[in-house]
Amino acid sequence: MPIDLNQEEPQIRELRTRSVTGYDGTLKDITQQGCCGCLKNKKRCFTTGSYCTHLPAITSVLGLPDTLVVDHAPIGCCGVEMTFSGGYSMNEPFAPGEYRDNVRMFTSKLTESDTVFGGEEKLKEVVRGAFHRHHPKEIYIATSCTSSIIGEDVGAAAAEMTEELGIPVTVLGAAGMRSNLWSVGFEAHFHSVGKTRFRAPEKKTDTIVYAGFASVASEAVEPIFKKLGLDMAFLTAGSTKEDYEKACTARVSFGQCDVDASYILTYLEQEYGVKYFHLHQPNGGIGFERFMRDLGGYLGREKEAEEIIREEREKYREKIEELKPLLKGKTALVALGAGYAFEMVRMLKELGMEAVHAVSFHYDPLIDATEDRTARSPVADAEELGIDYPVTVNNAQEMENYLIVKKYKPDIVVTRAHGAGSWSAFTGVPCLDPGLGINIIGYRGLYLFADALASSFRNTAVFDALKARYVSPFTDEFEALPPHSFYAKAGEEGVPHKPYKKSGEEVLSWERIADSPARSSRE
Repeated sequence: MPIDLNQEEPQIRELRTRSVTGYDGTLKDITQQGCCGCLKNKKRCFTTGSYCTHLPAITSVLGLPDTLVVDHAPIGCCGVEMTFSGGYSMNEPFAPGEYRDNVRMFTSKLTESDTVFGGEEKLKEVVRGAFHRHHPKEIYIATSCTSSIIGEDVGAAAAEMTEELGIPVTVLGAAGMRSNLWSVGFEAHFHSVGKTRFRAPEKKTDTIVYAGFASVASEAVEPIFKKLGLDMAFLTAGSTKEDYEKACTARVSFGQCDVDASYILTYLEQEYGVKYFHLHQPNGGIGFERFMRDLGGYLGREKEAEEIIREEREKYREKIEELKPLLKGKTALVALGAGYAFEMVRMLKELGMEAVHAVSFHYDPLIDATEDRTARSPVADAEELGIDYPVTVNNAQEMENYLIVKKYKPDIVVTRAHGAGSWSAFTGVPCLDPGLGINIIGYRGLYLFADALASSFRNTAVFDALKARYVSPFTDEFEALPPHSFYAKAGEEGVPHKPYKKSGEEVLSWERIADSPARSSRE
């Protein structure tokens, strides 16, 4: 499906890539069902809280130099974004003597009155005030559930402000209710910024584009691509307008994962002929070798690619081998976004560890770049390497993840954000944030991952202390549930399980809640 940046907002992932958030089975089963087009989403009768499109969309734009964001939403919607103030100073390298200010974010602070009488004029006042205070080169107006529900014409307001202020004022589609996947916020970011910054190139250059969260550790990969005659351009949360213009001139591209990068890199291939490599991700040793052979073959530089592979393998071989005895026989549970869960399992297997389970926070049978359902990195692992293991797909369902950790009792949980690490720590299982993006590329990335795992096993004192003091807040009945007890059966969509209670405890049942006057009056 062609990507059209002229649209105000990107089409959601559920429609573009047929994403699912409910599944339990195995890697081979989910990839086979995805390839034949019969993968169905399992719905839940109970869902724990997560976060929405709003957060990743806005935080991805907040790091862009010389820009600011106006959040057209109630003030509560932007509260969490401000915790990222200054955070992108850590995500992008500094030039000598460079000072990076805090992120710049404003809110229209929609109220109940605004939902009745409209908040468009209020929005324009905030945009004007923000412009005269900071004089940015670009302004992004983030939509929200509230502004979308009341039908605010944010696009018209943005067009009027563009003409009045003389700078691009662009809609950022950040309404959380549009999708069950917060990852839609990543393509909302690239959609809006690309619309503002891309320009048709006058000529092509020997450049490779990397799209992801940040360019931290770029110095580790730039020399590798230099050996293939390629300079690097970065599309990240800290990129400049010049970076986007350089990306249009590139010959090839790849991303930190196809969840974050496939939308914008597919557009570059579609509009400017920048070849997007997505079948094999360059993470770990196996991923790196497959990726470099694909890239070298396309560029007609196979010999150079093989030499790079040999050099990188030898450079880190001894370091990795020294760590393998500390990891051999250890078990791990992975709980990560769809672009990384399967990559991490493959890297664990490279290190001699057993991945007992993988939780992917969603799964895309397709990616934007192609309708070929076999052109997916998880499919390549299952078919080319014969890898198989138990898989759960959920949109950060903490209660499910807690029960999964209890069921498999791994030696370590590899995860970041979304709560899985907290529950594993409480129960005495070490948890590790593996790092993302450039830090896990190639044999260097495999070594850093192995070193972090070994360090986690060397000292588990904090996890032992947490386990000794942990008192479960859950009932015995809940603790005994299988992990996937919350899937709704056919014909019972939306019907919740009855709550459980310990002996002698009185709790409200769903029947009593339904019969209560308060519930009836709300309905």
